[in-house]
Amino acid sequence: MTKASTMSLKDLVQFGKEEGEFFLRDRRMILTSTEAWGQLCRDLIVALGMERAKRFLMRYGWKFGVSEAQYLNDMFSWDDDLEWILAGSKMHSIAGRVFSTPVRLNINKSEGLFDVEGFWVNSYEALQYLKHFPLYHEPVCYFLVGYASGYCTETLGKKVIFKEVECIGKGDTRCRYVGKTLEKWGKDISEDLIDYEQEKIEDELELAYKRIEKQKEVLNRVTTLSHEMTRIILQGKGLDDMAKILGESLHCGVIIENHHFERMNGFGDISDDSLKRIMEHPYFLKAGHQRDKINKMLAERCTVQLEINEPYELPHIRLVTPIVLRNQVLGFISLLKREGAFGELEPVLLERSANTCAIQMLNERTVTETEQRLKGELLDELFNPTADNHSVSRRLAYLGYDLSQPHYVFVFQFEIAGNKVLMKDNEISTALSSKIMQLLSDLAEQKGFRLLFSTRLDRIHALIPEALVDKLKLTVREFGETMIGKLDPLDDSVNVVLGISEVCRELSSLSKAFNGAVKATEIAKMKRKNGQVTLSSDIRHLTILLDARRPEELEQYSANLLGSIYEYDQKYGAEFLKTIYYYFENECNLHKTARMLNVSISGMRYRLERIKQLSDIDLSNSMSRFEVQLALEIFLVLGKVNF
Repeated sequence: MTKASTMSLKDLVQFGKEEGEFFLRDRRMILTSTEAWGQLCRDLIVALGMERAKRFLMRYGWKFGVSEAQYLNDMFSWDDDLEWILAGSKMHSIAGRVFSTPVRLNINKSEGLFDVEGFWVNSYEALQYLKHFPLYHEPVCYFLVGYASGYCTETLGKKVIFKEVECIGKGDTRCRYVGKTLEKWGKDISEDLIDYEQEKIEDELELAYKRIEKQKEVLNRVTTLSHEMTRIILQGKGLDDMAKILGESLHCGVIIENHHFERMNGFGDISDDSLKRIMEHPYFLKAGHQRDKINKMLAERCTVQLEINEPYELPHIRLVTPIVLRNQVLGFISLLKREGAFGELEPVLLERSANTCAIQMLNERTVTETEQRLKGELLDELFNPTADNHSVSRRLAYLGYDLSQPHYVFVFQFEIAGNKVLMKDNEISTALSSKIMQLLSDLAEQKGFRLLFSTRLDRIHALIPEALVDKLKLTVREFGETMIGKLDPLDDSVNVVLGISEVCRELSSLSKAFNGAVKATEIAKMKRKNGQVTLSSDIRHLTILLDARRPEELEQYSANLLGSIYEYDQKYGAEFLKTIYYYFENECNLHKTARMLNVSISGMRYRLERIKQLSDIDLSNSMSRFEVQLALEIFLVLGKVNF
């Protein structure tokens, strides 16, 4: 009588009398390496696809397990049926396939009971898979699953199904299996694990042939469509023609949208089925699985299928993929069907079309950037005091710009981490520039205006019609603050300030207005507050000083004169600087100032005496008063104080 635990290789192996013969008892065998097996599995997966190769390997394992169970039963007299069943695990170790460690054994052949669980250690199948492929989304020990199912079904006399629930081939730390009878599995077992042993290899090869033929057809259609798309680009046509070619080829609707999910182009029966409209629908906001698909598409830049059902006005199936250029999502292209489903062809053609759309968008962007650069150069000429303004104005008129109307000059300045933008920050500065120009352009176009821009690495200049500001019923400061407020910060370290000139009614004053807006940005930066808007009219009285000195020097001048009083106010909550300001405003009249500040005359005298002690400033001296008033004005402009 034999026990499974006592089986060893020497009990099984015999060498034949003839050269090249090796036997497992009386059955001829061959030795082969795991690398050879791994290469065979790789070729099967590549040729048949993962799903077909999976069923092939499981079926092969099943036949192998059934055959080995029969053979071991003929070879040995077992103590009992349980030993025969356990011999299958022992054969794994002897053959070098895997080491099986059961953690639960609940087996009774007479009662038809089979419920086991355990681990497969050092699975040759999983290790070989990982040598040829990346981690898979499900377990990959297909032969071992088939072998265990076939072997145990043969020994138990009742159908047993094994399922691998953990596998190193999908990133788990170990391979774990569960085996039960078909009845005990109930609904917890998938259909593809039930009858795979019934299939034939001829059927598998026939399916593989049909799959190859279908892929050939897909390739031919993809090639034809690619030629059509390329022809459209070479002929200088646009996205409308691309949408039409794709829609007619696949007999479905097509929508091309920008990166805000807003429709740009379309073909077919699509109505207003933009992604933006769908995503704003209350039903979509509650449909978590649909939002997850959108998030996956954005994160992985992949194609997803959305099922847009009731209560939408026009339910449909939507296949959507992003249009990506230089690692940036420029928009989205979708296929829409009211009825039916998408097959293997549509995703391939959609992704190929997205690549072609990206090329077309690159062409259109290049043309736009070239035109914008030309306009920017003309605008910069207008800011040059020696330029021929009338010549430049005439050239801009050819492009549809009327400079005879009053305009403001806007100068946006941005800094990163407190410093001017460097070349290494070019990507951030480019994104900022695009965002600012897009916001202004969109708003202007809605009101029927066109704007002129020019750019620098860390700055944007814009010519804003006074009529646009008036049409919005805003002051120019409110308009600027609105624009700054719409800029979602790309980074916490990014600071954007805006300087605005006085209104220009003559071309000859544009140069002066530009310089005033630049100086306003310098003052805005000194205020050290993100999103500051400063008008050149705010600093008109300091312009002559700014022409001669840097803002930092002016701040230092004020600090040297009034710093001790400023620090005292900050520390004790006093109002000595405010007292000085209104004392000067009331022409040094003690009684008027006291009434304005709501303090007594003795209180005013105390404040003036204390100011003199803190700063050694004699407010009775006209020169001292002039210096103090100038320093106060600088503090006010720089935002150090606010009365």
